[in-house]
Amino acid sequence: MSAPVFYIADPDLHQVQVGQEITLAGTEGRHAVSVLRVNIGEVIELVDGRGLRVHSTVVRVSGKENLWVRVSKVLIEPIAPLHITVVQALPKGEHGELAIDLLTQVGVDVIVPWAAARSITKWAPDRLEKARSKWQVAVTAAAKQARRANWPVLGELATTAQVAELIAGASSGVGAAIVLHEEAITPLLEVPITDRGGASEVVLIVGPEGGIGEDERAIFRAAGAFEARLGPSVLRSSAAGAVATAVLSATRNWGKPPVGGSTL
Repeated sequence: MSAPVFYIADPDLHQVQVGQEITLAGTEGRHAVSVLRVNIGEVIELVDGRGLRVHSTVVRVSGKENLWVRVSKVLIEPIAPLHITVVQALPKGEHGELAIDLLTQVGVDVIVPWAAARSITKWAPDRLEKARSKWQVAVTAAAKQARRANWPVLGELATTAQVAELIAGASSGVGAAIVLHEEAITPLLEVPITDRGGASEVVLIVGPEGGIGEDERAIFRAAGAFEARLGPSVLRSSAAGAVATAVLSATRNWGKPPVGGSTL
């Protein structure tokens, strides 16, 4: 059984050394002690969401939310050769959190919420922060479940014009920007993706339930985006980005030599 993973936002975590004792408290400590019933002698892992993974053993438990661990190994995890950003149009209802959950589990690096013209869900200015915080909670839960040390960065709500700027940046550099669309002719794996030294970047654009509008498609093509299809089936907005990420990762990330990484 894999060791449970807990998040610790200590900026000094990178300074910890093997043999040192550190404390896990607060919400994460409560989850470890009161929910998972972690006890003395058990192995747990601590991550900071930015690539640091600390292997440790529980040496003391106090109350309902405090435990102390002794560090056995400190790792900086490598990054994948293909950096994947998903621009996710706002899906309706709980499909938003589902999309974020799946994207995080499958290994996406950046998630950008997009206020598409045909999105049924709207993030009103007075509810923007609350809506975005729900997505952030979904990122956190899924990242811990997937035992990730590098967590996705959740961007701010983007307009179509801002998405076009993101596309232009990706198209002019290393990588590609790809609009997933059911009417596209080119299969996803046939889109040319440039790389430099084995590393590259892809921006995937996922539309809402009502599809990407023709005006939006034209804007994205003008910015340099390719259009591609995943297969004969039309996927839900909440699933398309994760499936596309898995397809690209299977050929360019999983099983490929990672970039960087070290043991401290």
